[in-house]
Amino acid sequence: MFGPAIDEDFVNRTGTAPQGEGRKGTALLIVLVAGLAAFIWWAAVFEIEEVTRGAGRVVPSQQVQVIQSLEGGIVRDILVAEGATVEADAPLLRIDDTTAGARRGEFLEQEAALMAEQIRVRTEAEGGETLGFPDSLTARAPDAVAAEREVFTSRRSQLSSELDVLNDKLAQRRAERVEAQAMVAKLEGQIAPLAEEVRLTRDYVESGAVTQIELLRLETRLAELEGELAVSRARLPRLDAAIAEAQSQIETARRAYVLTARERLAKVQAELSVLREGLRAAEDRVTRTILRAPVRGIVNTLNVTTIGAVVGPGDPLVEIVPVDDHLLIEARITPQDVAFIQPGDPASVKITAFDYIVYGALDGTVERIGADTITDADGNSFFQVTVRTDRTDLGGNQISPGMVAQIDIQTGRKTVLDYLLNPFLRVRDEALRER
Repeated sequence: MFGPAIDEDFVNRTGTAPQGEGRKGTALLIVLVAGLAAFIWWAAVFEIEEVTRGAGRVVPSQQVQVIQSLEGGIVRDILVAEGATVEADAPLLRIDDTTAGARRGEFLEQEAALMAEQIRVRTEAEGGETLGFPDSLTARAPDAVAAEREVFTSRRSQLSSELDVLNDKLAQRRAERVEAQAMVAKLEGQIAPLAEEVRLTRDYVESGAVTQIELLRLETRLAELEGELAVSRARLPRLDAAIAEAQSQIETARRAYVLTARERLAKVQAELSVLREGLRAAEDRVTRTILRAPVRGIVNTLNVTTIGAVVGPGDPLVEIVPVDDHLLIEARITPQDVAFIQPGDPASVKITAFDYIVYGALDGTVERIGADTITDADGNSFFQVTVRTDRTDLGGNQISPGMVAQIDIQTGRKTVLDYLLNPFLRVRDEALRER
């Protein structure tokens, strides 16, 4: 009664159950294979950064600057305090050096006097008849300008008087020559008709119309006129020479005036050159009475705190730790990692004093790599790598030299698949090669 029904139910159950489980297994296998393929594709495509890590510390980008006074003196003002941040060229201390100021004043006074004299002698050397001074020099040294005006007027007056005498002499010689030339012309005018009269008279004497005495009188008069003519003609060359000499004396006087001015101008210019060297030294000394910061930085030590204190030449007065627009981090990198680092590699700098989660990290660049390993007191060898950051603060908090840093240097990029296969590839390369 139950036999056929039980067999049919058994057949139906055993026929359908294995077929459903087979389809589920196939689907699961497909999912696993697809997932594995997707993972392999992702691992082969997705890249992660390779970094080399090292510990380091912040170091000053420049050496500590020690400010000294070259000449020393009495402290008049203290313009900074320890711990203050100062900009480059900011005043720190003022030293009272009255000698330097007085010496500078003397040089300036001498310079103004020489400048006024230089203008005066240059005007004379160029033959100028009027003398002008810049308003700035007149205001700076009115006494020197007034003195040079007097000298100029006196020399011009002396030259003018000398030239007046020489010009009068020249005019006199020219007048004498004109007179001598006129006398020559007059005598020549008298001699010509008189000579004709003598000739005719000789004829009349022979015929008895005129006495011998009359002829002798005329011949005597002719001889006198010819003698006077010879004397007058002889004066002309002498007068020409006298005129030339007078002209030469005038030119000599003018040249002497100009030459004296030129010689003095050369000396004044040489004196000015020497004086200005001394003036520069004096001004430099006066400038050094104000001690200034050579760089932007933090006042680390202030060795003088009393107004009126006496400081000696070369005494260290202020120490400044430079603060630049970047930091230098000296990091220690193990020898096995240094081969992958190159100057210019990007780096991330985490300052341990500031929570990385809150303040983040500094971006930096590898600046230099040590040429050889360094061994510390514990016998550990490392290369010193210097990283330069792009700024000096985290969240507005200034980073100071001496702070500890963690350095991550990006040396490349690898896919996830490279990382996964690397152990197997290393085992394959090293397998069956040991002794």
